[in-house]
Amino acid sequence: MEGYIKNTSPTWRHALKRSVGPGEKISLDDLYEQYGIKHDIKEGSQFVNWLRQVKLRNTDIWEIKYKESKSKKEKKIESSVEDKKLLTKSTQSSPFVKIEDNPEELAHLSVRQARDIIPKSTDQKMLKYALNMASQLSNKDTLCRMLRKRIQELELSRR
Repeated sequence: MEGYIKNTSPTWRHALKRSVGPGEKISLDDLYEQYGIKHDIKEGSQFVNWLRQVKLRNTDIWEIKYKESKSKKEKKIESSVEDKKLLTKSTQSSPFVKIEDNPEELAHLSVRQARDIIPKSTDQKMLKYALNMASQLSNKDTLCRMLRKRIQELELSRR
């Protein structure tokens, strides 16, 4: 298979039983040997679709490029463009969500809600207040880790 998976985020990510650095690429052949054979998935576009839908859902972080060479016509499928078109059709929300300057709401979010909201928030000061409030609450360890990580990303991007 011709293609690769690329980490487009500014930080290291752990996925597919390995740590992937920013901008690092993993070939689809390596991933097929590890996952395709194990899960009995056909090589080619079926495996790439499985990766997109099961393992690497977040298109803001993962870019999957695949060039199909077995068919009569050679196709180049770019997941980032294709998935962004699907996202704009299904949800008409803006990429940045402004929470009404209330860090208390952010500190009381569940992890599922926070996974949607925190990567889109850009107000560093509000995130720091929310981190301070969440660190004083019980059972908010995962939320605190997510807030620290987002604050660090914002600090790095503003340097």
